[in-house]
Amino acid sequence: MAKSSVRYPAEWEKQSATWLAFPHNKKNWYGERGEKIRWFYVELIRNITEFQPVNVLLPSKNFLTDEEKSALADRPFPANFIVIKTNDIWIRDYGPFFLQKGGKKVIAETNFNAWGAKFPPWGLDNAIPQKISEKTGCPLVESVPYIFEGGAIEVNGDGLGITTEDCLIGKNRNKDEDLKKVIKALCKAFGLKDLLVLPHGLHGDHTDGHIDNVARFVAKDRVVMCMTDNKRSPNAPILSEAKFIIEKWLKMHYESAQVDTLPLPPQRVLDDGQILPASYMNYIYVNGGLIFPKYKSVNDAVAKKYFESVYPDRKVIGIDCRTVIEEGGSLHCMSKHEAD
Repeated sequence: MAKSSVRYPAEWEKQSATWLAFPHNKKNWYGERGEKIRWFYVELIRNITEFQPVNVLLPSKNFLTDEEKSALADRPFPANFIVIKTNDIWIRDYGPFFLQKGGKKVIAETNFNAWGAKFPPWGLDNAIPQKISEKTGCPLVESVPYIFEGGAIEVNGDGLGITTEDCLIGKNRNKDEDLKKVIKALCKAFGLKDLLVLPHGLHGDHTDGHIDNVARFVAKDRVVMCMTDNKRSPNAPILSEAKFIIEKWLKMHYESAQVDTLPLPPQRVLDDGQILPASYMNYIYVNGGLIFPKYKSVNDAVAKKYFESVYPDRKVIGIDCRTVIEEGGSLHCMSKHEAD
């Protein structure tokens, strides 16, 4: 395959900013939960602005309270508030992909329909890449004509990517017979030489199994993934198979290939039987730091120790994500990194 002029940088590389969409959807965030999620976002913004700028989408100019504004004032790095209306908070999935093309920063987009038309409406969210392109002046150069989300792909900055088949094809997604076309389009858009397609993601993940809950690159030749010792867990066979496939695939590309594991946090089951897919894989990078989700579990300390061992030069911070996981996502799902 000829070398592509497009490059999708790894997330640990230098970033210009983190993008967030402040919560406002009263269908999901109401009453005490609504108050908790707003202050969760304030805490998250405060943590990120210790390291780099944050660009926050707001539904209206005066949406933040004076108390929230005060808590976000005088930070080491700025929090920039931009009025662009959204349907929901999961900007990882509908936001722009910031790429490098010919030495310049550009934007690519995919077609977003709220994870297979599960959570309408999504029209505002699907328009976000174009809106951000207009606001920032960063050109939108590629529109992939297939259903796909940002949380469904993980890249190593060296031409490799990982995704899951359940996020590529399925009900209200792309047609089964178009699988090869979808893979080819994603490789072209992101400048990938190889895209590994795992069979499944975490059980109960209503995104259909995003890779950012399963496995992440921590270096170009090293992957960390979640694992469970509970043989009765429906995730046990899924994760065991995924580890085998990733190890074999990664060794095809690097002699130094390494796959690490971290235990899953407790998978809380709601009264309606819905599983909340908590995972330490849903962490984010910032310049000089790494922020990971905590779930008031003994495994929180295991995750922190691991990230500190992999990145001794980064400050590792844990944030309690038990409120946001109630809607099925976490730190990576609700943020979008902008490569420098």
